Amino acid sequence: MQRIFLLMLSLVLAGCTQPTPAPQSSTHDADAPFAQLADEYIAGYLAWRPQTGTALGLHEYDGKVTNYSQASLGAELARLKSFDQRLGQLNARHLSPPSFYDYRILRSAIQREIFGFEQMRLYTHNPMTYAGALDVNIYIKRNFAPLEERVCSVAAILSKAPLIMSAARANLAESLPRPQVETAIQEADGAADFLAKDLVAALNEVKNEDLMVGFDAANRQAIGERRGGHEVLSGQLLLRAKDREARSNTRGL
Repeated sequence: MQRIFLLMLSLVLAGCTQPTPAPQSSTHDADAPFAQLADEYIAGYLAWRPQTGTALGLHEYDGKVTNYSQASLGAELARLKSFDQRLGQLNARHLSPPSFYDYRILRSAIQREIFGFEQMRLYTHNPMTYAGALDVNIYIKRNFAPLEERVCSVAAILSKAPLIMSAARANLAESLPRPQVETAIQEADGAADFLAKDLVAALNEVKNEDLMVGFDAANRQAIGERRGGHEVLSGQLLLRAKDREARSNTRGL
């Protein structure tokens, strides 16, 4: 139940709409099925978004990143739709008021995730989705484990940089809005500078040489991928964005 509470709290803070009052019913026999369904959904939600799990203080997700491959994206969207359908089939009139409140929050959150996939097209039309995929700030800012353990998690995440950037190149549409591309370029530059300077400085006190050798290799690779991602964005996507903008301006004349 603590897992549900933490995730629900994050969803409320993220801007979920206020649920309407629960319908009156003399039985609450849907509470147990709903709790089981919610636990199942949240387990899958965090498994696909492990950085969210770490941010919520669930450290079994440390050192893990989202799989952005097209197969993984398709599977997660299918999972979201399946849970939305299963929640819709639940008899909400037989939920207790607290469970009904959670039900409305959870279903709203699932539908918002689906909206992000299908309408906002976060994974195909927003390069910022991938710009933040290697964010390791939390491992430096929060002292939730010995520093060497956190360095292991950081190195594990940074080692995934080639997979993440490869997925970004495969998933992103050929023509994107220029402001998003320019913002992503700035983010890539800032992230590369952080990895090369601030992150290295923050880990100066680590004396485990073998650990730092592995970290340095993963960090150099991640910096290279960040720089390479910048080149892709500026050399291809930004040019296409400018071309599209120019064509649009021409049609407006």
